[in-house]
Amino acid sequence: MKSLSPIAGKTIVIIGEPGFVSDGVKKAWAARQAVVVTSSVNMFTMRSSNETLACDAAIVDVTIPDEAMLIMNEWLETRRIPFVFAQGHRAEALSAGFVLSNRAADINAIVEALFGPGAGYHH
Repeated sequence: MKSLSPIAGKTIVIIGEPGFVSDGVKKAWAARQAVVVTSSVNMFTMRSSNETLACDAAIVDVTIPDEAMLIMNEWLETRRIPFVFAQGHRAEALSAGFVLSNRAADINAIVEALFGPGAGYHH
């Protein structure tokens, strides 16, 4: 029986500083049958430079250094891997952007941006 989850079997790499991805987030994405791979900024840079990183989409921590963000952005766009930048918590004044949490609404927003109709590269 085919899963109804649009991310079932997809590998999602989540790139961020230590503590960006909680166990609750990992469990929530796994419950939707996604394969979650977490990577620090340094590990991403090392793995991407030798092309060992394989993924269907990426979620990038907005708090990483600008230089690292530019490197990741270029690497992902060149390989046509859809990605979004997200923050790790919901800010009171959040008016736009993505939040990486275990809340269904936050997950749905990211999934739609990455894999929904008209999905593209988000940054």
